[in-house]
Amino acid sequence: MKKILLVLVVCIGLCTPVFAASPEPASFDVSTVVQGINRMKITTTQFSGNPEQFESAETYTGPLQVTSAGNQDFSAYLTILSNNRKGYSVSMSATAMASAVTGQATAYIDYIVTINGQSITTDGATSLTPVDVITVPSMAGLGSQSDKLSINVDQAKFDAAVEGTYTGTVTFVYTANS
Repeated sequence: MKKILLVLVVCIGLCTPVFAASPEPASFDVSTVVQGINRMKITTTQFSGNPEQFESAETYTGPLQVTSAGNQDFSAYLTILSNNRKGYSVSMSATAMASAVTGQATAYIDYIVTINGQSITTDGATSLTPVDVITVPSMAGLGSQSDKLSINVDQAKFDAAVEGTYTGTVTFVYTANS
């Protein structure tokens, strides 16, 4: 009996370390880099989609042909596609429609541009401070925004304008938050 007990104790002593020691965990990392997407353009229809669809969305290039005062009938949307974690902002500026002829004073026709509830009104040759029209403080993933543009041409300025070709510019500036 002592011999059997001794053999069992020796076997347990020899076998225990083999079963008690666990192997080190095996692992590997999985990683990727997601590139920033910061895109903006003026489209002819409202947009919501992915980067491939954004590229194929029809761009509104203008010019908007104004033939009368008041609200202008055209289809244009300021469209943005972004995945910037810290968000973005968009400002808008505009210049009055101007007609310049050598030897004559430049003539102006004013108008109001509205987008996303924000407006800017041109005022002849006066340079205007840009207006923030979109502010997105942060993002949790890829997102798109598409807001309709509207333009209302000043009735009195249009009716009193001298003959000529008039051109003004509406500009949007996208700024990625840092």
